Amino acid sequence: MTKKDISKILTTGSPKQRMLLIAEEIARGKCFKEKLLTEREFEQLAKSFKKPSEIRLWNEFRKLDDTVTNAIVNLQGKMFDVLMNYSNLRGYILVWNTIENAELLVNSVLHAIKDPKERKQIAEDAAKGINMLFSRVEPNQDGYIEIKVDGYKDKPRKKEYSLWYVMNNVKKEVETSVKKYISWEKAILDFMAERGFNVKTYKEQIKQMTNKVYRPIIGWAKYSGKLDTNLHNSRNPRMEKIIKKYTICPNIDELKVDEEEYNWFRRYFLDGEDYPIELVGINGSLSYEQEE
Repeated sequence: MTKKDISKILTTGSPKQRMLLIAEEIARGKCFKEKLLTEREFEQLAKSFKKPSEIRLWNEFRKLDDTVTNAIVNLQGKMFDVLMNYSNLRGYILVWNTIENAELLVNSVLHAIKDPKERKQIAEDAAKGINMLFSRVEPNQDGYIEIKVDGYKDKPRKKEYSLWYVMNNVKKEVETSVKKYISWEKAILDFMAERGFNVKTYKEQIKQMTNKVYRPIIGWAKYSGKLDTNLHNSRNPRMEKIIKKYTICPNIDELKVDEEEYNWFRRYFLDGEDYPIELVGINGSLSYEQEE
């Protein structure tokens, strides 16, 4: 907002325009941003609300500000929940990547042993007593090591001991938390639009949080089941089929708003009954008191 716009609102702005300017100034203070108004201009604006209808508008916006601020704080908490789940899934992906590299390293050494029987014996001996997180180390018939992350194929095993099973549980937690976040975000933005509480600073704060939610969980296309376009410029159906088994990162862009979460957040954080607030000290310092 330019100084010219501010000056025009100060002199000829409607009550709602003046109130939005005050709301913007309060929001900028809460978000530690540079102020738009001087103390004198803010005081001038505050004292311009004299008529009963103007004071009612002031009280309405004050309640809206409290409601939206509280909702954004809760949305921020959900953002941290999303990022924590991202971190958990990222940790398991890094474990999986380390396991694959360990398998590759061991097999590159075994490949140097030309005698198949000797190589197989060494692989069998090496696999004994080796435990990796939620994975099974096995020699194959060619004398190489296989580290299986998706459970046992030859013996029944509890699902919770499979790395793949654990990662998919974390993936579900990621999807659930993201759906909640985007549902709460939409609820807040819809509420602000419906109530005419068009405060740019709050919208910018929400946008900054949402940008963090939509960042890649890990910067490797492989774990989204996609080929790295920097390495593969043309289609390779065989590689595309193989890479699909690595699909563990959810596609955040495809997740939709959960109507139940949306309605719950609107009811308990936005549309709930508010306590009436009375503006006092209109000719001096501003304060707010709850009506008895």
